[in-house]
Formats: sequence, structure tokens, C-alpha cells
Amino acid sequence: MHLAPRSVTPADADEVAALMARIAEDHPTGFELASSEVIELLEHYPGVVIDGGWDGDELVAYTTLLPRASSDGIHPFLFFGDVYPARLGEGFGTVMLERAVAAAREIHQRDAPEERIRFGTRALEGRDDQAGLLRAHGFRLDRHNFLMFSTLDDLPQPVLPAGLTLTSVDPADSEELRAAQNSAFADYPDYNDQDELNWTGFMVSAAHVRNEQSFVLRDPARGNTVAAYVFTHEYAIAPSGEQGREAYVAYVGTLPDYRGRGLATNLLAHTLHQCRAAGFDTSSLDVDTANPTGALGIYERAGYAVRYRQDSYKLEE
Repeated sequence: MHLAPRSVTPADADEVAALMARIAEDHPTGFELASSEVIELLEHYPGVVIDGGWDGDELVAYTTLLPRASSDGIHPFLFFGDVYPARLGEGFGTVMLERAVAAAREIHQRDAPEERIRFGTRALEGRDDQAGLLRAHGFRLDRHNFLMFSTLDDLPQPVLPAGLTLTSVDPADSEELRAAQNSAFADYPDYNDQDELNWTGFMVSAAHVRNEQSFVLRDPARGNTVAAYVFTHEYAIAPSGEQGREAYVAYVGTLPDYRGRGLATNLLAHTLHQCRAAGFDTSSLDVDTANPTGALGIYERAGYAVRYRQDSYKLEE
């Protein structure tokens, strides 16, 4: 093995995207980007670190480190990474993971040394090599996530409640919607509040945002407060691996005072009808099986089925 790892720059975006595509031909990863998205991630998301591992002129491995805002005394980091399947077993994954962990610790020491640090990542179900690597570095199995998929056929008819108003998402309401997201997900396991910087980058200014297919239910009787919402994105490469336009449902949320009324189920059905009318071919989403709000059932009733499972691992220090 002769691996030369270094930080990825925008000039490397085509190589990174090509490696992700080669890996996805072998197995799903849930994190496949086009070169334009690699560049966007590097240039518009503060603190993101993408590392590449080259063997000569060949890029054979990558990691992506996403720092998140501190919350409740925890400074969290998310990792994504993989190795070209033909080069597995050569120790590349070990080198890349250790570099990513070291980079996270350096950022943590600089930005939040008084807090605990949490590392989080995923391994595809059945990837014993990934699971073994993570366990060897102190990570423990936490929960499971499903990538769910819909062909947008036989969609349920939405029944939107009387007394609430429906609008598409207005970027001017970004801060209000960020607060609604943090309230809706406050009881989610290990949830960290969305900070303004990352929320703006991911939910407002990113190329994948589709406000015309994202919707909010509001309550006029309570100052037009947000009751529920669905946010839709469209990535250059469909997370499911299918061809055509795919509507990725990034978040479905119901505020605590409005739960138990079917708002999420019906607003999601409305969203999917609008996506199909706008020319989308399929839809996908990611759901944590430990979600306390019954999200898995909501998605199944909307016509989604499980495409594959990823296992979540975490390490806290």
C-alpha cells in the first residue's frame, strides 16, 4: 500500500465524484455527489473537510467530515467515507478514518474544548469490513436508518385540515422554519439544534433546494404559527440510485401542539402529488428507525418502501 492522503480542493471535484460513482456501482452509500455538489460543499459549508487518498494518480478513498453546532454540551461531527471496492483490505479505510477523527479533534479543541465530542457515521447493512473498522476504533452500534423509496404511483389523497392554511416555503421565513425544525425534533434521539449558518447553507441557498415542492401548514388562530412542514430537495444523483428526477424529502416535521391529527401524513401526500405534477419520477427519504414520532408508519402509508438499511455508529469522548 502506498496511500497519499490530502485535503480535497475544488480542482479535485471531478475525481471525487467519479470515485463516488464507482463505489455506488458496487453498493449504495447514501452519499453520492456530482462534481458541482462537491464544489458547493467545499465552498459554501464552513468547516467541512473532504479528504482524498491517492495511490499514485488514482483516487481510491475519501472521507467527508461535517462539523455540527454544539448543543446540550455535545460538539458533534458526522463522517461519510468509503474505499474503491477493488482496493478494500489494503488498509486505506484505517488511514482515512484516523485522519478524519484527528481533524475533528483539532476542530473541537479549537472551537469547543469544554464540551464532549461526538463522532457519528454509518455502515451499510452487511458491510462487515466497515463495521469492524468502526468497532476497532471505539465506535459502537447505535441505531438503524432506512433509505425509503416511492415510485409516486397510487399516492394517497391528502385531506388537509380545516382551520390551517397551506403555503409553499418562502426563503424569507428561514429563521422561523429553523426554529420550527428545532422544536419539532427536540425529542429526537441525539438531536442537535440546527444552527443558522448550516441551516442557511443546506436549506436556503443550496442548489438542491426545491421551495416550490416544499410546504408549510400554519395556524391563523395562533398568529400564523407553523404547525407542520415538508422540505423537498433534488440532488444531481438520485439517492436511491434510480434514473430520472427524484424528490428527496429532507424533513417532515409536526410541531408538538399539533401532533396526533394526521398533519404529517396528509401534508406529505400533498407534497408528493405536487412533485409528480412537477415532473418528478420517484421520491426517496431517510428515516431513523428510533424516531419517536412514528415516522416510519407515516412514510409507509404514503407509499414508501425500504430500499436498504444503514447502521449508525457513534463514539463519544
